[in-house]
Amino acid sequence: MAQRTIARNVAAARQRLAAESGAVLKDWGGRLPVALVYPNSYYLGMSNLGLQTIYGLLNRRAEIVCERAFYDPPHKTERGDDSSLGPVTIESQRPLADFPVVAYTLTYEIDYYHVVRSLQAAQIEPLSINRDDGDPLIIAGGAAVITNPLPLADCFDAFVIGEAEPILDQLIETLSEYAYSPRADQLDALARIPGVFVPALGAGSGVERQWVRDISTTEAMSLVLTDETEFNQMTLIEAARGCGRGCRFCIAGYVFRPPRYRPLESLLNQVETGLERSDRVGLLGAAVADHPQLAELAIEADRLGGRVSVSSLRVDNLAPELLDVLSRGGTRTVTLAPEAGSERMRQRINKAVSEEQIIEAADKVGAAAMNRLKLYFMIGLPDEEDEDVEAMANLGVAVKQRLDAHGHGTELVMSVGPLVPKPATAYQELVQSDAGLVKHRQRILQSAFRKTGIRLRGDSPTWARIDDICSRSDQRLAHAILEMEAPSAREWMRAAGEWNLDGPLPWGSGPVPWSAVETGITARFFERELSKHRREKSTIACPPPEIGCNMCGVCGGNEIPSYTPTLPLGDQSVVALEAVAGV
Repeated sequence: MAQRTIARNVAAARQRLAAESGAVLKDWGGRLPVALVYPNSYYLGMSNLGLQTIYGLLNRRAEIVCERAFYDPPHKTERGDDSSLGPVTIESQRPLADFPVVAYTLTYEIDYYHVVRSLQAAQIEPLSINRDDGDPLIIAGGAAVITNPLPLADCFDAFVIGEAEPILDQLIETLSEYAYSPRADQLDALARIPGVFVPALGAGSGVERQWVRDISTTEAMSLVLTDETEFNQMTLIEAARGCGRGCRFCIAGYVFRPPRYRPLESLLNQVETGLERSDRVGLLGAAVADHPQLAELAIEADRLGGRVSVSSLRVDNLAPELLDVLSRGGTRTVTLAPEAGSERMRQRINKAVSEEQIIEAADKVGAAAMNRLKLYFMIGLPDEEDEDVEAMANLGVAVKQRLDAHGHGTELVMSVGPLVPKPATAYQELVQSDAGLVKHRQRILQSAFRKTGIRLRGDSPTWARIDDICSRSDQRLAHAILEMEAPSAREWMRAAGEWNLDGPLPWGSGPVPWSAVETGITARFFERELSKHRREKSTIACPPPEIGCNMCGVCGGNEIPSYTPTLPLGDQSVVALEAVAGV
């Protein structure tokens, strides 16, 4: 039965390879084989620019052959066998156990279950302590583990903390030299690389997050195109990295600091390269809408014949000319993220946009005759009251009225999810809101939106709790997953309870697990941010680099190459004072 399952996976990999363009096929002779694994479906993995970027960076090296593998969520067939058994690579259809190095890219903590199960399905011991010399070296990187690698520390031999580019050469040289050495020698060599955390050797004083000072020296764009993705034959291009807005709940806004923007000329060159393969171009970045030349870039890409999409837009700088370009390119949905319903709560979370700005943005979307406007909000925020949720409902009704005034039938979708406190954010040590309270506030919105034509989407408080456990737990999580019979919410909570991970704070008491990692942001900065939350005070966005900012600690007062947009920073003397003094 297992052989039939592996045969099915081999056939599926071959079909996917045949439907792709841009895959890199290399002979293994004289090269180090690396399996790059995304622990979820092919559809989701191939929609991930991080996976595509690492795949391209590794395969540019002549001495490396990098192949992709995916682990779909398990299905049970009529006979009861696991149809995901035996993941194989797309390029050569080899099992993971054939590779001396297996590298996981981890974007979402909820995929940790799939990590453990994919290793088991590949007949690789999931716990590193049980692996011997000759077994694959299992490493990981990605957004999910930058701040807290501890939940799967007992599974992985090493973690890359931060952005890969600064240490990639040294990492490849080390892997090439030690790939077939005794395991102890492998781990010792990896631990000598800046930004690499080797759990078996301890954390020491904290592993420093690595980040690229000048992203114009790197390239991040899709290498492989396929129909089987969220973006369907679209070339994805990273236009910006990091975000300086400082939303107090947002892990991406902290751990990818400072904001960096690719120069227009470089981006246009990438757009032209992409248009040789597809007329669809997607511009990505945590703060891509803050790129100072985004509208110019989109207009030029449109002139070159590209159909342009942008990963995110901002309430406070939504340009009508950009909406026109996006509409011509086929964009029918605009997504904005006010995050909180009342201005009081938006001040607390440092999302300083007014109700007037939100309604004005909706007016522009309606005037552009878009099919749909999606607004993202959170509930269960620290110090939130029912009145704040009622304000969210009133705001939704006002936005719907403004959209309807244009007569184009633009639909309003409001997506409202519970807050999950994340490591390395201002809310990192706060208790997540009670599920009962979250459900109560969900009912407030459900009642308010009846017969309004507003579509309300909400996430399960139970799954938000599971996300919290995965994000802020310690080494016990991997052992809890090993005891789970299925990835159901009931099984997650049962296993978490058995390993004492279901308390108000997942790690229990004592130091936070993510103290093993040094993101560059000072503890004092987070303390100030939490104090400002309670006083309903906002913090300025990252100022221009020439100020020599020392506000959060990442830049250390040193200027970095950057393309910084003009943001609504207020009085520049105040900006300079806060940046230099670190207020």
